[in-house]
Amino acid sequence: MNNKDIIEVALEQSARDYSIEVDDLLKGNYTIISPSEVTASARNYLKQKPYCNFIYYGRSLVAVVDEEIQAFIEKYLSTYKNNIYRCFDAPQITALNNELEKKGKCIAHIAQSFLPDVDYVPDLNSEIKTKIFFKDEITELYGDKRFRMALDYKRTGERVDVIAIAAYVNGQIAGVAGATNDCETMWQIGIDVLEEFRFQKIASTLTYLLSKEILNRGIVPFYCCAWSNLASKNTARKAGFKDAWIELTAKSFDEEWIKNIRDL
Repeated sequence: MNNKDIIEVALEQSARDYSIEVDDLLKGNYTIISPSEVTASARNYLKQKPYCNFIYYGRSLVAVVDEEIQAFIEKYLSTYKNNIYRCFDAPQITALNNELEKKGKCIAHIAQSFLPDVDYVPDLNSEIKTKIFFKDEITELYGDKRFRMALDYKRTGERVDVIAIAAYVNGQIAGVAGATNDCETMWQIGIDVLEEFRFQKIASTLTYLLSKEILNRGIVPFYCCAWSNLASKNTARKAGFKDAWIELTAKSFDEEWIKNIRDL
């Protein structure tokens, strides 16, 4: 699988996620689409009909938004049509959130996703020992709850841990990279390294090695983190991943974790 194949798989999956066309993500400027019912082939955490989601691969921004907010979104995006990336920036994004709040919603995520560059040769830590865990073998790691960024700690349900790789230093587990089966074509990588073992290239080494294992199975690995998580973004890039797309998601105030934040 080469880099062209990888980006094509990602674009096709994004189109399935939001019931749009791949061309919508490539034609430039922006497109506003009313959300349709979620398809069975969407990523398994995108099963709710979106209220206001943006997805941006760097050329065209697609806004999948409910009809009651479409007029505002048209005005909002048209203001920045010559530099469409500005719609993610402050202070203008405050205007978007203010409008969402009138509808009982708020911006819940601005996430950045990365795809592997198969031509990249990373600087790895060759001194650590590693072990790969497949499917039910991963449960061997579940007794240690310190790796929640790497593991979902479940092997039942729609989204489960499917492969993991652990690093060991002087016989001690130092970090884990794991992947979940977010959809049939793409698995998401997460990474966690214990604090005392950081800054030793363990995170980037495990992420790179795991991505190779996933690619060897004909699946596209991707890496996702918060827009503001510089440490995580640096890990992705050092592991041979490159910037691919941005997603913004709005959620209802009724969601428990949003309630908790609003109570602060």
